[in-house]
Amino acid sequence: MSQLTQTAHYARKYIKFFFIGLVAIIILVPSVKAFSQYWQERHPEPPPPPNIAFGKIPAINFGLETYPIKDFSFQLQTVDGNLPNLNTQSRVYFIPILGSKFFNEDKTRKTATSLGFTNEMGRISTTRFAFNNPQTGASLKIDTINNNFEISYPYQNDLFFLNTQAPSQTRALQTIQTILGRAGLWYEDIDVQKTSYLFLKYDQRGEKLVSVPSLSEGHLVKVNLRRADLDDWSIMPPHPDETNIAFIVSSQSGGKEIIFGKHVRYPINYDRWGTYPTKSSVTAWEELNSGQGFIARLGNNSTKEPIIIRNIYLAYFDPEVPQSFLQPIFVFEGLNDFLAYLPALDSSVISQENPTN
Repeated sequence: MSQLTQTAHYARKYIKFFFIGLVAIIILVPSVKAFSQYWQERHPEPPPPPNIAFGKIPAINFGLETYPIKDFSFQLQTVDGNLPNLNTQSRVYFIPILGSKFFNEDKTRKTATSLGFTNEMGRISTTRFAFNNPQTGASLKIDTINNNFEISYPYQNDLFFLNTQAPSQTRALQTIQTILGRAGLWYEDIDVQKTSYLFLKYDQRGEKLVSVPSLSEGHLVKVNLRRADLDDWSIMPPHPDETNIAFIVSSQSGGKEIIFGKHVRYPINYDRWGTYPTKSSVTAWEELNSGQGFIARLGNNSTKEPIIIRNIYLAYFDPEVPQSFLQPIFVFEGLNDFLAYLPALDSSVISQENPTN
């Protein structure tokens, strides 16, 4: 074999092995990466242990109990028939307790004026003042520390809305945004996509507002505002049918837009948080069945039959009464519009002191 022929033979041989190796690399590298990704997804590194940054913290205060949960029984009927595997730890966020420097009567008066209440009625408690709208007769009770307030219009003495249709959802929301924005009380963490609406009409026989299924039947619309999700978890108010920031809005203008208003908001320090261990879903389910927890919405259920629970997940609780921390809760969703809450933190990190009242 000539030297040239021999060189060509080895060249073809080397080229052959080169392409075999190249094909192997093209196939193996993505395969190895895919397997590595699959392995990491199925065997993730455990998170660092909870740092319990605030030490033991007070138990959640859910507020007034409308329906004693101990009177009810429950039956689990999730999609797969099992309790879910949920996070073993959660963040806990600090809620600043505002001090005396926030006790600003002049600022409170300016806020009241921007809300349409110019007539000061006087102090009704250490930190609360009452105001009146002399044109409409509506009243305002407002806290001088955090600007939380309640608006009430004496509509039973003036049923001006009986011959009008409820405003559209868009218009009602715009009305609230305008009023709160004028007072500097519209916040970035309000998620308008989570807003819920309830159409109302006045029942003259019962002399009260009742819900109706559609806008065309309503005289008024109730708007419930919610905070945006945090850590991909919902922030749940004590009563979803009347959130901490809720208004009843009419189609009228000239100061009669708001029939009822409630603004209760405590600032969350999103930059100050610690990690805490959470209960297992098994423990949470046992505690629910032993009569612990808080019924946020009873729905069309009673004590006569077990309430069917279809979904269990973790969320944060948005307090209606002052508390120092934003804490996680288990949420139990059931048939017939049922909703219940249960504290999610492990009992070992809960202080034995009474929660803030």
